[in-house]
Amino acid sequence: MDEKKWFAQIFSMHYDYIRNYLYYLSGDITLAEDLSQDAFLQIWHDRNNVSHETVRSYLFTIAKNQYLKYYRRKSIQLNFTNSLILENDNESPEYVIELKEFDLKLQGALAKLPDKTRAVFLMSRIDSMSYKEIAASLTLSEKAIEKHISKALKYLAENVDKNIKQRHSK
Repeated sequence: MDEKKWFAQIFSMHYDYIRNYLYYLSGDITLAEDLSQDAFLQIWHDRNNVSHETVRSYLFTIAKNQYLKYYRRKSIQLNFTNSLILENDNESPEYVIELKEFDLKLQGALAKLPDKTRAVFLMSRIDSMSYKEIAASLTLSEKAIEKHISKALKYLAENVDKNIKQRHSK
């Protein structure tokens, strides 16, 4: 297979995963797209030294490093849109307000998760990736992925639930 076909195949197979991963880390789709393109540019430059078997994990490593380089010493807030709000236009105004409040609390709690934990959690829940797929993509063990998911679920249950209980007790 010639280099251009190889690259086109790699790009079509992995672009969405890399872009989504960077979006989950950054909360900025434009930045995620830019950094994804940079990651693929790096793969193109390193094409003679990259095997087909390791290209996916190498892409995730490049993407993570670019993200860390770009966002060094900056705080991050996930800008996560809740599709339920958009889908339920015919619901009562109270329901929509409660849903928006819940979404804001969820966004706030997600933003406070450590970067890697948040990315693992969103890769699992949004991209429906298995623990094995996430582990391979991020070059972590499946046990580490389980720990990140467990940590995220525990944190979200404690913090989002706490915020809801505080609101209803007023």
